Amino acid sequence: MLYHLISVLLISALLLLAIPSTNSEPDNGQRPHIVIIMADDMGWNDVGFHGSNQIPTPNIDALAYDGIILNRHYTAPMCTPSRASLMTGKNPINIGMQHYVIVSDEPWGLGLDQKIMPEYFKEAGYRTHLVGKWHLGFSAKQYTPTMRGFDTHVGYLGPYVDYWDYTLKFSPPKSFQGYDMRNNLNVDYDSNGTYATDHFTKAASSIIERHDTKDPLFLVVNHLAPHAANDDDPLQAPEEDIRKFDYISDERRRIYAAMVSKLDDSVGQIFNSLRSKNMLDNSIILFMSDNGAPTAALHANTGSNYPLRGIKSVPWEAATRCVAAIWSPLLQERQRVSNQFIHISDWLPTLASAAGIDIPFSKDHSEIDGQDQWEALSYDTGNPRRVVLNMIDEIYGYSSYMENGFKFVNGTYSNGSYDGWYGQPNTSDQTLSDDQYIDLVLQTEITRWAGETISRDTIKYLRKHARVNCNHQPEANKCNPLKRPCLFDIINDPCELNDLSHKFPMKFRELRSTVQTYRRLATKPRNKPADPAANPANFGGVWTWWRPDQTREELIKLAESELDDRQAYLPIPPPHSSLPEDVRLPVQGNNNGFDGTSYRFVPIGER
Repeated sequence: MLYHLISVLLISALLLLAIPSTNSEPDNGQRPHIVIIMADDMGWNDVGFHGSNQIPTPNIDALAYDGIILNRHYTAPMCTPSRASLMTGKNPINIGMQHYVIVSDEPWGLGLDQKIMPEYFKEAGYRTHLVGKWHLGFSAKQYTPTMRGFDTHVGYLGPYVDYWDYTLKFSPPKSFQGYDMRNNLNVDYDSNGTYATDHFTKAASSIIERHDTKDPLFLVVNHLAPHAANDDDPLQAPEEDIRKFDYISDERRRIYAAMVSKLDDSVGQIFNSLRSKNMLDNSIILFMSDNGAPTAALHANTGSNYPLRGIKSVPWEAATRCVAAIWSPLLQERQRVSNQFIHISDWLPTLASAAGIDIPFSKDHSEIDGQDQWEALSYDTGNPRRVVLNMIDEIYGYSSYMENGFKFVNGTYSNGSYDGWYGQPNTSDQTLSDDQYIDLVLQTEITRWAGETISRDTIKYLRKHARVNCNHQPEANKCNPLKRPCLFDIINDPCELNDLSHKFPMKFRELRSTVQTYRRLATKPRNKPADPAANPANFGGVWTWWRPDQTREELIKLAESELDDRQAYLPIPPPHSSLPEDVRLPVQGNNNGFDGTSYRFVPIGER
């Protein structure tokens, strides 16, 4: 079965090669086309460029090898906070988006007082499009994508849907169930029955094919994959794709592999659509996951973050150090592994800088908010980001903060039930050899477009330096953040094995004080309790906006008044789930001299 997979992938790659190459000259003076492709709940260890051969991702990997592997790319630990940070260029704690996610019956969203990414790009002459997931609020129509700067939206408004019928179901004790797929503001029934990844790929390709290249393109493709669907059938993929992974013994992991494989196909097809329109020479493609994989617990998908510690939603690296790569001919120093710290909030100022768009920082813009990293990325000039605030969540009761290579962790959730290391591949399962894996990468259209600059040696070198090694920690001091905060040298101890709080007491106290300051300054969470009026049964079985139409200004004033009337942190109920209570999320009150930021392959003759 493994050899069947190899042959199928090679045949697919060869069919793509049959398309004639039509590299174009860059449009002089034109702003670059920007395409952001976001996976949902994808594990660190579920791309080939991090070293695993279990699930081939040749298109994603080829993009990474010819671009820059972003090996220290950080997000928020959950979906809504990450997406809010991406759109606003701000840390979630500074915009009230730090706690949990927006459940579809909750009447709140990303504040309408926030100017977001598509609005900046639209003002600069871009055509702006969103494909796939939104998940930043839809209780009122003004919160939806096409009311906030996107010219078009093909996708769903809530957290997830069934991959085939596009329904979102609440699990007991609630029984809400509704359809969630849109074409702009209209409900889209025509696409029902098409596998979601294919639907979004086709929509993205169609947007590119119809695009007038005289105008710059801003396209965000937020895939459902590989997020779990509804609790009664969480992992879904076409049978023919699942059969390719018969060598994986775990049935659920096998389906997950097919979900990831379809996502990888999508990346290849979007790249080919840009190539067919002669847009590649003036394009930037960013691929990333919104957070780590939930190997276990709520919406578990079997994704592997190994060897990083924890899972999605926690203060550990597995939740926030996520898969990411950027590709563009406009990057001057490519084919390397970057270890510069990047936070998801950096992408608004960074991509705006690449496009020549000025993003005026507000007077309250802080060091934990977005920073322009374009020059550092393009020219490999160093590490402009000194600090990363992963999260301060007063409701779940934890904080996670990094400064100059040290990481401070205080508290966790579920009494530490998911503070371990998860997702280690089954070594008894047969996988591709390294040579077979490299063959698949070399057969992609992305590699072909790059020409002979990507060699077997290049791939081996970059892959070696993109792996995370836990490093031996002699006499490691274990850490229980429920009893006492912890301090890690995250550069030399990326798997968070050795607590250094006793060894560096001054650094420990310094970071603890900094976190307390950010905690005091944090904006109150915007979360609101569920509203029964949201029940899709009231709207013909469709998830839709249910609050009265109001102007943006009226909604901003309403949100401000409601926020002022609330206590600092509301007791938000846990998510609805049919999972056992013991696995549900509960509600609960360096090395400073490190200066290496990237690894680049240098042929022997040039060393």
